[in-house]
Order: sequence, then structure tokens, then C-alpha cells
Amino acid sequence: MKNKNKIIILGVLLVVTCQARPAYSIPSSLDELSESVKALCRDYGLEFCAGPPKDAAGDTPKKREFTETEKQILSRLVEQSEQIKQREMELSRREAQFKAFQEDIQRQISQLEKLQKKIADDISKKKSQDQVKLDKAVSFYAKMDAATAAQSIAKLDQSTAVRILTRMKDKQASEVLANMGPDKSAELITKITKK
Repeated sequence: MKNKNKIIILGVLLVVTCQARPAYSIPSSLDELSESVKALCRDYGLEFCAGPPKDAAGDTPKKREFTETEKQILSRLVEQSEQIKQREMELSRREAQFKAFQEDIQRQISQLEKLQKKIADDISKKKSQDQVKLDKAVSFYAKMDAATAAQSIAKLDQSTAVRILTRMKDKQASEVLANMGPDKSAELITKITKK
């Protein structure tokens, strides 16, 4: 990118040198053109295109005078070059910031996936534990006489009572329901059939 900018600046300088100057000062040979561009680069501190000064007599190099138009154009070129550099720095900063955001989002997604897996495992474990407890309760109620089991199950919340009755053998469940009041047994049977 920097080399490309340098080439663009050099090309513009070449065009400015050839077109913006009065006709009597346009270089007539490639050597003069090359020396003119190098002098222009030296005068504006553009080291990448400035070569060593060349003097016809071998003494001190001649100081080249620029026209007002050349100075304005070169001034604008320097400003544009600075603006391009600032834009490059801003784009680099934004790109780094974007990458940091992207990495942060990926890290958060990874953490959420781990948390989701842990929650799913915990739910599965809890369901398994609840199932074991429910099986144990069903076993206890199955060993009780029907009247005692009916009184106890009637005091439970409906969803627990329905789960226990559906897991009991049909004969045991019907005996327990028979020992409940007609309203309570009808209510539980309705819930069982909807399940």
C-alpha cells in the first residue's frame, strides 16, 4: 500500500512538473526530467524518489524555484498523503477493534454453550433423581392397604397424585381410587385421561 502511494505521488509530481510549468522550463530530455523530479522530491523531503543532486559544473546543486501553482499542487498532494496515512491508521485501528470484538463474541458463545450443556445435564440428572424418588413413592403406596394409600394420595398435589397413580398397577390404582371420595377420584381420573 505504501509503495502504491509513493508511485501515485511520483506520477502526480511528474505530471505537475511537465504541465504546470511555463513552456520555457519544461525539461527537454529524460535526464533533465529525471533531475527535475529528483529536485522536486528533495525540496519537499520525499526521500524515496530523491536521488543525489546533480550539478552541471560539479559544484553545489542549484536550488530550484517552484511556481505558485506547483507549490499549491504539491501542498495539496502532501495533505492528501497525510489524509491517506490517517485513514490507513484509522482502518487498522478499526480492524483490530473488530477482531477483538469478534474474539470476545466467540468466547461468550463458547461460555454460553458450556453453560447450556451444564444446564441440560443438570436437568437430565434432576429428572433421573425425580424418577427414582417417584418409583420409591409408588413402591411405598403399593405396599400400603388401599384405604391408607387413598387418604395419603388425596392430600398430595394433583400432578404428583396423577404421576403416582399412573405408575401403579391398574388393580392397585383402582382400589386406591375406590377408597377416595367420588369428587376427588373423578378429578384424578379426569387428569389421568388427559395425560
